[in-house]
Amino acid sequence: MKQIIRSFAFGLLTAGIVLLGVFYVADEPQPEAENIPAEDMIDIIESEGYHVLTESEYISVSVESDKDKNNKGNSDDGDQQQNSSEETNSDDSNDSNNEQNNSSDSTDESSPKTYTLTVESGVAPSEISQTLEENDIIDDADAFTEYLEDEGYSELVQLGEFELSSDMDQKEIAETITN
Repeated sequence: MKQIIRSFAFGLLTAGIVLLGVFYVADEPQPEAENIPAEDMIDIIESEGYHVLTESEYISVSVESDKDKNNKGNSDDGDQQQNSSEETNSDDSNDSNNEQNNSSDSTDESSPKTYTLTVESGVAPSEISQTLEENDIIDDADAFTEYLEDEGYSELVQLGEFELSSDMDQKEIAETITN
């Protein structure tokens, strides 16, 4: 029995050494980026749909993004104050507001909204759902993301531009962005 176990262990050791040798010998060398001029790399990257920023441009974009986040946080507080003051209005004014909202909703329902969705490499299904919700194509981004994942569409999303409409259901939208 000892002889069998030793033979098996020796076979595993030999197989490991052979695989290690193949791994190092068969490794294909990668092209060195140092040989490509920076202008050519920028052109290649931009042709793939990415944007190239200098360090100063990146810093200015980051600062603007931080300012937008701070301003949005401040406007949310203002919205909450407006909402609380609207709740104190009388029932008569609320009824007239509801009638106006209903009439505007009926005009919105008669004309479906369209949006051209551009899907680029590396975009997550949740980002697609969020974009569609922001453009009034779908009502609930989380529900649409869950639908994509449950039905297996999330792995099949294709790159490109897709014309979508608010009168399409989840299945139609999913099939459009996966074909």
